[in-house]
Amino acid sequence: MTREARLRFFFWMNSFGLLLFCLFVTPTSATAPHSQAASAPAEKSSSSEPAAQTEIKAKPKIPDSAIKRQIVSASRDERPKVIRNGKVKVSKRDMELLARLVYAEGRGEPYEGQVAIAAVVLNRVASPQFPRTVRDVIFAPNAFSPVRDGNLSHKSDESSRRAVQDAVNGMDPTNGSLYFFNPNTATSDWIWSRPQTVVIGNHRFAR
Repeated sequence: MTREARLRFFFWMNSFGLLLFCLFVTPTSATAPHSQAASAPAEKSSSSEPAAQTEIKAKPKIPDSAIKRQIVSASRDERPKVIRNGKVKVSKRDMELLARLVYAEGRGEPYEGQVAIAAVVLNRVASPQFPRTVRDVIFAPNAFSPVRDGNLSHKSDESSRRAVQDAVNGMDPTNGSLYFFNPNTATSDWIWSRPQTVVIGNHRFAR
């Protein structure tokens, strides 16, 4: 073999070896990690979006203003009002019930007499001798003839409601009386034994 032939053989073998080295070293799946990374976020976003929509449908957001209106409307009539040095608590519903009693007992009486009827009920609530709520005082057995006879009015008028409001605000023409009666119709001897305080219209008030 001549010198020139040996050089050509050596050059060809080196070239063939370099080609083999490149084929074995260079990766053929270099794009695989890229394709997996690209597909993962797309799969995550497509699954979380329906979940968020489902949660919104299941729990619709209620505006804060609407919640406040619901709370106020539900509790307005039950909120107690403290009167007479904190001894008596009266709600709006109690005041309406008391106005119905004043209307039943005091129709035709002077306005001062209507305030006096309401004051007697409030005086009883403040007294340890009687129940502690307006409702319990009004519906106590044999406490008031309209309740006993089933004639408690289902309505009130402007005068009776105003009389109740004045009594709630502290007006008491009876000077702390716990009882009242009409001397022309009273049938109880016991009521006549109570110390009388004042006469207003057709009613006498006593302690």
